[in-house]
Amino acid sequence: MQEIELKFQIPADALAAVRAEVAALPGGTAPAQVLQAAYFDTPDRRLARARAALRVRREDDERVQTLKAAGVHAMTRLEDNRPVPAPSDHAPPWPDLALHEGEARAALMRDLDWTPGSDPHGAHTGLQALYRTDIRRQRARSEVRTDHGTVLGTVEWALDEGWIEAGDLRRPVCELEIELITGAPQAVLHAARPWVQRHGLWLDGQTKAHRGDQLAREAQQGGPSPAPPVRRRSPRPEGGSPLSPDAQRQAARNAALEQINLNLSEVAQGDPHEDLRPWLRAAAVGLRRIRWMGLPAATTVEVTRLLTALRHPASTAEAVALARAPRTSLLQLDLLDILVGQSA
Repeated sequence: MQEIELKFQIPADALAAVRAEVAALPGGTAPAQVLQAAYFDTPDRRLARARAALRVRREDDERVQTLKAAGVHAMTRLEDNRPVPAPSDHAPPWPDLALHEGEARAALMRDLDWTPGSDPHGAHTGLQALYRTDIRRQRARSEVRTDHGTVLGTVEWALDEGWIEAGDLRRPVCELEIELITGAPQAVLHAARPWVQRHGLWLDGQTKAHRGDQLAREAQQGGPSPAPPVRRRSPRPEGGSPLSPDAQRQAARNAALEQINLNLSEVAQGDPHEDLRPWLRAAAVGLRRIRWMGLPAATTVEVTRLLTALRHPASTAEAVALARAPRTSLLQLDLLDILVGQSA
């Protein structure tokens, strides 16, 4: 299953307005969904290094095991959900890898060096419960139309509030996810822009799994343990025919945009007292790469403006504010719109 969604962080002073706006949408006043999950990985973080996540989650009265992995671009994630029975005698949740099939099973075999023949359920892969999430989700759905009335699709709004926990550490979660239910991916982009403008939301390319892994490493090491800056190269074909020129350009744009998005997300989450220059430099490299990839003139101007601002911020606090600025998120949405349109 392919999940198409974007996630946005919510400024504290905008939370009440976001809650009210979600509640005003169709279905927005239904009781909040209870989501309590345990996330699993090996001690050397094999899944995290592959940008994958494996969890067992309570969803109200049901239990679901999910594998998520990176998709073809920043809006997509591969997702495989499998129902699991509720644990007996209050036993802690534990994943059964045998539940996954097809592409999900192949990913687990590759990333965990799992051999189903000798270890059918994955008991010997070294998986451990590294962190947990406890979320209350308010959901709503609405149809998305262009300014001219054309229906682009239906999206689901999910307001998540709660915690990520690892060891004795806890971090708050306060974010809005916009997921495509039916229609074109542009529906998500079109739906997101007014919320960024009204409420100052900022686009966050890092998942709860990424944040949870950071927290688990901090709990284990006794201090902050940020992931290194993201540097993406265009993927090379593995066997078979080489990529066509159009496919090569598409892959290069995607790699550059992902590098921009993930590094700016790290800067936006940063402590104003930390040295965020390595992530700023990595984001700037992505901006330089994408600037020469045939963008519309107005978008090129915005890319150049952001690139100039990232090079010499007056302070770390100013860099964080720049990464969180609506103008920065709107530029990333425009770049995604170009990418999605070219891949259609």
